[in-house]
Amino acid sequence: MGAAILRGLAFVTAATLVSLTAVARFAPLDAPEARLVLPGTVVLDAHGTVLEHEGGDGLRIPVTLEAIAPRMLQATISAEDRRFQRHVGIDPLAIARAATTAGTQRSGASTITQQLARRLYLADDASPLALRKAHEALIALELEGRRSKADILDLYLNDVYYGRQAYGVEAAARVYFGISARNLDLAHAAYLAGLPQRPSAYDPASDPAPARERQSYVLGRMADDGWITRAEADAAAAQPVAVLPSMRPPLAHQFVTFALAELARLRPDLAGRDGLVVETTLDAGLQDEAERLVRAHLAELRDRNATDAALVALEPGTGRILAMVGSATDGDPAHGGDINMTLALRSPGSALKPFLYAAAFEHGFTPATALLDVPSSFASPDGPYIPLNYDRTFHGLVPLRVALASSLNVPAVRTLDALGGTEALLEIAHRFGLSRLTDTERYGLGLTIGGGEVRLLDLANAYAALGAQGRLAEPFAVQRVRDRSGAVLYARPAPATRQVLSAEHAYLLSDILSDADARILGFGEVTPFELPFPAAAKSGTSTGARDTWTLGYTPEVAIGVWVGNANGEPLYDVAGIEGAGPIWRDAMMAAALGRRMSWYARPPGIVEAIVCAPTGLLPGPDCPSPVRELFASGTVPTSGERYYSRDADGRVVIDPPLEARTWAHDAGLPLRGERRPGDTPRSADGRLRIVSPVSGSVFFIAAELAQQQLVLRAAADPGIDRVTFEVDGQVVGEAAGADPQLVWTLQPGRHSLRASARLLDGGTAATTATFEVKGR
Repeated sequence: MGAAILRGLAFVTAATLVSLTAVARFAPLDAPEARLVLPGTVVLDAHGTVLEHEGGDGLRIPVTLEAIAPRMLQATISAEDRRFQRHVGIDPLAIARAATTAGTQRSGASTITQQLARRLYLADDASPLALRKAHEALIALELEGRRSKADILDLYLNDVYYGRQAYGVEAAARVYFGISARNLDLAHAAYLAGLPQRPSAYDPASDPAPARERQSYVLGRMADDGWITRAEADAAAAQPVAVLPSMRPPLAHQFVTFALAELARLRPDLAGRDGLVVETTLDAGLQDEAERLVRAHLAELRDRNATDAALVALEPGTGRILAMVGSATDGDPAHGGDINMTLALRSPGSALKPFLYAAAFEHGFTPATALLDVPSSFASPDGPYIPLNYDRTFHGLVPLRVALASSLNVPAVRTLDALGGTEALLEIAHRFGLSRLTDTERYGLGLTIGGGEVRLLDLANAYAALGAQGRLAEPFAVQRVRDRSGAVLYARPAPATRQVLSAEHAYLLSDILSDADARILGFGEVTPFELPFPAAAKSGTSTGARDTWTLGYTPEVAIGVWVGNANGEPLYDVAGIEGAGPIWRDAMMAAALGRRMSWYARPPGIVEAIVCAPTGLLPGPDCPSPVRELFASGTVPTSGERYYSRDADGRVVIDPPLEARTWAHDAGLPLRGERRPGDTPRSADGRLRIVSPVSGSVFFIAAELAQQQLVLRAAADPGIDRVTFEVDGQVVGEAAGADPQLVWTLQPGRHSLRASARLLDGGTAATTATFEVKGR
């Protein structure tokens, strides 16, 4: 029956075709666009990679003919309808050929127009074959009478099924190759053009050979049709074609959720609408690698109770979100499930320090400003607040550059106190978009080393503002939205930025945060911050070791990483540089694969001068450590230092501030006006004193205390050989009189410390101090 119909149609006369075409032109017919199945919403990355798509009708991404590679148009015509440009909807020659070669040669009788008519108008037609074929031919003639060849090819290429739930060439190009249809070369175009005949049979997931044979067939027809030469066909047939796996796991699901929520907020009228193509800012390649890195590094921290991590990457100066890994728990409800931890409020630890020092710069501080790192106590509603450095030691007088790069806590708290308290830091934090820091009374001076809570997205964007030379942009995910016809429904306006910090001060912070030498004091010579290109970096660890962070940037990308537990459980002996640092480093390396990393040109408002370290003042005649330092114009020091001088013997001695003299003495530094060994001894009751802890101190069991320990330390005259330490009446150990100190594990409660020693004349010396330790 089918063969008879084909033979009958093969002998339709030209006059008959003209008559049928005239009738078809005026016959009623729904517009083909109205017959297209409305696709579900599809979300794309910045380069068109499919992230997710909705709806059970498959993946559809409408494009215009101009957005399809010309080779794909040629390959489709050669594969499906060689006389497409010459027939009027049906092709008597093709019908005759199919009728005479039935069963012996691959040769279709249906034109592209007929295939389109069948798909759009007769999909559910259960009529007998003869009637259905006649109806198909009539509709094809009607379509040709109403639409141009370009329109028909456009409709076909946006609707034909290629397998893998991909409808239309754009969807197919992305599903099979991960590229846009405009980027199809000859080999890939011929490969796709061969699939619609038998999509399931040609799916390379089961056997790649049939698809490659079909590709060779299409290339041969293209050569016969004059589109390409035989040599080009042979070269394309030999070219490797990498096909993506048929079932790829979802990519960036939490980012997609974030993007769709952003769209609903910006354009409520588009929320829930079908058939949208949402173009986002995401870099799918960086996202894929970031997800892998998070999983890999987190596996190394499982035995330290680190079960979750998050990462966000942004483009400085624009706010474009390049990657967002919201969680690494794969839906485990015990550890946060699908919570997007880039949007969760967590304590940032020392990651806020750059903004403290940004405020300090605006109050006249410079990278050379001398800061005190000595035992310090501050009044608070809960009693004296005693900040400690991570290494439980003090370093005396340090330049601001070193204090920030090495993340010293004590100078940071003292700086915040000198600026007038938390208001100064909160003001600049809000300026940088950290608006969720609001409870000033609760934070206290501890704000700069971990008090308060922020979102990783906001904190990474604040660092991105430093990376954009002080310009803050709003982070965003949705770049453009189109409907099924390609019409633009929403386009993100050009990024608007606010100058929240001068370019000079931003440059100084970037220079400090990228200074490997300045961070040696706090982190040693080898850290995860070292990269083959300049990059700023800062770590943070929250109180109780519940959150570890690393954030940093170059002019091209800013990346923030958080490692912890979504349920707030503490980690076991993990600091920011160990937990989040390695992920940050590897993510920055991954980002560098797709972009050329650069560094900042020095702004005109930055000058260089020689100062004497650690005073930050012009070198005096006895300065042993002149260094070059950078300054914002107008802040270069004008006075000379008097910190160094020489005593009567020509020895260089120092004259530190009064608060640092005890530290300097205990460190063995030569002090101006201090007697040396052999001079007249001090009185007996001053031969032994407790240096740490200072009486009245309050300590908190926190991440800043490595292994939750405290150094008990005394200062003893040379005549004392051994010093005994007692806590609450129990002897905890002895130490040599030359440097009497030992480590004591912190225990919550109020404690009394006693240091005692036996003197050479048989007498004893003793001193006491009281302190308190508060638990988590």
